Amino acid sequence: MQWHIITGEYPPQRGGVGDYTYLLADGLARVGEEVHVWAPAASADVSRSAAVKVHALPNHFGVRWLLALHRGLSAEGKDGTVLVQYVPHLFGWKAMNLAFCLWMALHRNKKNIWVMFHEVAYPFRTGQPLKHDFLAVVHRIMAWIVLRSASRSFTSIEPYKQLLNKLAPKAQVELLRLFSNVPFNQPGISDFKRSQSSDARPLVGIFSSFGKNIWDLLDETLPDLLKDSRFDLLFVGPGAQFIRHFSRKYPAFKHRFWTTGRLNALDAGPYIQGCDLLLQLYPEGACGARGTFTAALASGVPVITTAGPLTEPLFKDAVAFTEMKPHEIRRTIEELLADKVAARSLGAASRQLYEENFDLSVALAALTGDSAIALAECAMARSA
Repeated sequence: MQWHIITGEYPPQRGGVGDYTYLLADGLARVGEEVHVWAPAASADVSRSAAVKVHALPNHFGVRWLLALHRGLSAEGKDGTVLVQYVPHLFGWKAMNLAFCLWMALHRNKKNIWVMFHEVAYPFRTGQPLKHDFLAVVHRIMAWIVLRSASRSFTSIEPYKQLLNKLAPKAQVELLRLFSNVPFNQPGISDFKRSQSSDARPLVGIFSSFGKNIWDLLDETLPDLLKDSRFDLLFVGPGAQFIRHFSRKYPAFKHRFWTTGRLNALDAGPYIQGCDLLLQLYPEGACGARGTFTAALASGVPVITTAGPLTEPLFKDAVAFTEMKPHEIRRTIEELLADKVAARSLGAASRQLYEENFDLSVALAALTGDSAIALAECAMARSA
């Protein structure tokens, strides 16, 4: 089968969707599919995989980009499936690229268009500026157009699926859960030295990009969480700025933090697996649409998190849920640190859940319809 994957980002440009697309394209090529990727010239790197042909499009997603995409796909013929990696804010035009959505609508009877909704629409929130409400409305119009244009539609979590079905009740939306872009095929503790002390405390990791929403959560929880506790924190990701910010307010805790600094997802695995536990907090609750959370599941390290509106029952027995209260989080951490058998069991359950529902092999099986080949190829890839 011939695939034409359209994405707004691709390696070496950083981004979760770009990494996802690269791994998916490589996986499809491994199972014998012919794969073309259509990506902005600033990110397209044809040397990443010899089995995947990358077509560099003009940058900025304007008229030139759309014309180049149209002409390029037309030159390849009518065969094959066009798979769009859809994120409303990823294709420029101030997150409102209606032209691209209309292009899909115009070609729905000419091309076999499939769409993966990584995100659906900007949310409606009480008290937010009118321009954000306008953006939320436009995103829903865009999603409706895309749903009407696609012969198959996918998304990663049940709440997104419910929203898409609400926007277009006749659409058949399928779940296709996101696999992690962090490899764990070489498990082991990294040589990162958090302390020269022989009696180093247990290490609780937080894997994040440390944006403002995570800063706010950590500012609320860490002062009481660290009080009278016996563990240190490792920020896997660009956590240095937050550490400086927090240490100015709470200097007594400044020796309790460590960070890897910004690093490539390909290098994050050993740091994550070098932790005794992972603490993954999200404003909307843990969910499978967050790459840091799926990586935490895949690592096999016990995960502590909180539930929210985007959290699904799927995770009930695979992670340790706690309330978003510092003393409750601390209690859960200390209980798992004290009970190594329970911690190992929880980590194994999260890894099993990931392999059965999120792994790349599951995505390949869903897309190709050939589970035996996809599973065998991915098993070979993991053992390589």
